Amino acid sequence: MNEPIQSPTIADLVVAGLANGLLWFLEADPVWAGHGTLKPCVVCGVKIHNYEIQYDVVGPRGSLPVHVKCYRIWRGHSDKQTRDI
Repeated sequence: MNEPIQSPTIADLVVAGLANGLLWFLEADPVWAGHGTLKPCVVCGVKIHNYEIQYDVVGPRGSLPVHVKCYRIWRGHSDKQTRDI
């Protein structure tokens, strides 16, 4: 039987992004929070609609948009990394 292909979770995307350099370990809070601007989230790649909240996070490649849910998971992985060091 063919099993359905499961899409990666947000946590999987964060771990992969940290490993391949797309994401970085967060040190500061988002610089902006507001309605989505239809830009794709740096974590999951899905557009952030105007009825959703968007965070802009500053990093090595400038300020990038992220969903609140994606940010919280990314922040959790970043905080865990700094605690483990």
